[in-house]
Amino acid sequence: MYTKKQIMRVLEKAYEDSRYLLFGEQCSGNQELPGNMLERYAKASDGKLPAVMGLDLACYGLQLPQVGVNSEKWNTYIEQITDFAEKGGIVTASSHFANPIPRPEARALCRGAFGGLSAWEELLTEGTDLNKIFKDELLIDGEFLRQLGERGVTVLWRPLHEANSGAFWYCGRAHGEPGISWMDGEYLKRLWRYIYNLYVNEMGLTNLIWVYAPNNHHSWDGVCDVDYYYPGDEYVDMVGIDWYTNNKNEIISPKHPYDRMMRHGMPVALTEFGPHTALRASGIENQEKLFNSLDMVSLMKSLMKRGLKIAYVLTWTGGCGALYSIGKAAEALSDPFCITLEDMPGLYE
Repeated sequence: MYTKKQIMRVLEKAYEDSRYLLFGEQCSGNQELPGNMLERYAKASDGKLPAVMGLDLACYGLQLPQVGVNSEKWNTYIEQITDFAEKGGIVTASSHFANPIPRPEARALCRGAFGGLSAWEELLTEGTDLNKIFKDELLIDGEFLRQLGERGVTVLWRPLHEANSGAFWYCGRAHGEPGISWMDGEYLKRLWRYIYNLYVNEMGLTNLIWVYAPNNHHSWDGVCDVDYYYPGDEYVDMVGIDWYTNNKNEIISPKHPYDRMMRHGMPVALTEFGPHTALRASGIENQEKLFNSLDMVSLMKSLMKRGLKIAYVLTWTGGCGALYSIGKAAEALSDPFCITLEDMPGLYE
């Protein structure tokens, strides 16, 4: 098993070397076993596997609160993730936390407005009703991360992803405060530090690499500055951008957010990537013509030639970017530029 220090060294090495890039893929939702994603990936790519495995611990992934601590499925998750890490794979995890104020009309547990600033103060106050609801889920996630740590698995932990948007209840535009477009980013900074304190100081987790990953604010309207909720260098180990592209140029526009992330002086990754509306088609044949895996690799190369450093790229699941969904995965991953799982042991050496 590879240590946290070794993994950080590999990420730093990859970040500084434009000759290659680590390619990863997100596991699907609905409690799908990670092994299923790996099988699907291998089938589409002539046996290759991703160098990075992405997990969501909540409603768009493993659904840990519904699965139950130490259930049979929980233990299977642990076994399969451990097996991947033992082969040199890097594990990254986010959590689409459930809204502490349930919204029956929302299309997922993580969606819908949360409430005004008084609700946020209650959330951040230890022992209140809203705090207890949220903390219960944090503790379940923390136990899962702790058990992985006991197996020697380091996790790139990416909490509060895309909070500079309005997609989820914990985002800056989803608070429901009348007359206020954006909540003060200090609330989200406090929430990040709350999670950090719980996991590091109270639960004693030492196997986490903390990843700050806002949304690319040139991709969609209604997304604010990428440093909007940055909690401070002492709470972050690396940074990234979630980027769903419509025209392949948003990230290299003037004063682009990726450049801003690079100024933090840490490794930077494309922590989520995939085609958005204008580059997304129905059916594999149509998708291959519009934007496929070869196009994605070409785009990554062009970005790096322009001076962007990228530690890894993680494609999201299904039609949002999965290599098996956009086509030509085997052709793309045959390029030596693309680092897959079989290449990883050599990078550690």
